[in-house]
Amino acid sequence: MEISLGFGGATLTNLKSLKEILFLLDLAFDYGIRHFDTAPLYGQGYSEVIYGKFLKDKREQITLTTKFGLGEDNETDRIPVNFILPANYLVKSIKKKLKGSAQVDDKAYSGCPYRKIEKSLIQRSFEKSLRRLNTDFVDYFLLHEGLPSFLTDEAFAYLVKLKEEKSVRYIGIGTNCLGIKTLNADDVALWDILQYEYNIPLVANEIKAKFPKKLHFHHSCLKGINDEQLKHIDANDRGGFLLAQATRNNPQGKIIFSTRSPVSLKKNIEGFLKYSSK
Repeated sequence: MEISLGFGGATLTNLKSLKEILFLLDLAFDYGIRHFDTAPLYGQGYSEVIYGKFLKDKREQITLTTKFGLGEDNETDRIPVNFILPANYLVKSIKKKLKGSAQVDDKAYSGCPYRKIEKSLIQRSFEKSLRRLNTDFVDYFLLHEGLPSFLTDEAFAYLVKLKEEKSVRYIGIGTNCLGIKTLNADDVALWDILQYEYNIPLVANEIKAKFPKKLHFHHSCLKGINDEQLKHIDANDRGGFLLAQATRNNPQGKIIFSTRSPVSLKKNIEGFLKYSSK
């Protein structure tokens, strides 16, 4: 049974082996998740490489988001993923022990400082993403932590061309909710998707009301999992409760969550199914 949740790939490369990651992604698929989210920034391109392996026999069954405009200059992905993951995991483990706290890569980008985004950057990014993802089209192609005003006219025309050629089905803006809140109807008129965090529900709901004709993708819905008001919910069900609540508030869009734990994945989805039926 397909469910209305998406899985985010921001921290996949923090796991220690490709086998472990593919098991997690296959588990998400087996539980009915059919939307997956990644970006060149995530794992310096390796998240897309991993998704390319996962998608090999599933491409027509899922929808896929990748992004452009952030992290392209940090892409490496020249070393085979089977070698890079254990090395990356070892380095992170050593840093954690030395500093006494977890080192989290790909953390949420907190602002949108202006940067000029030209056609050449988007074109290079898109072509690399297709190669890594082992696909010839992308369902959702999002501007990563930026605003429409960052794009040159030629850059935006290139996005429109990708849609016309059906290399991209939809284009969107994926940035923090405070950045999206500054936009007006003219700014987003030719964009299809707005993706932003849902951990500030009042702001997210304000954005939905401001742009009712757009598709809204929400992420970071689980950040309130330890809030006092959830004490009446069984600890195993709290993630699922929050996901179900977010889905009810955004029934036409997508709700994206992530985890590196198969156990947490099961708990979240089973809790989601439980509270979605209530």
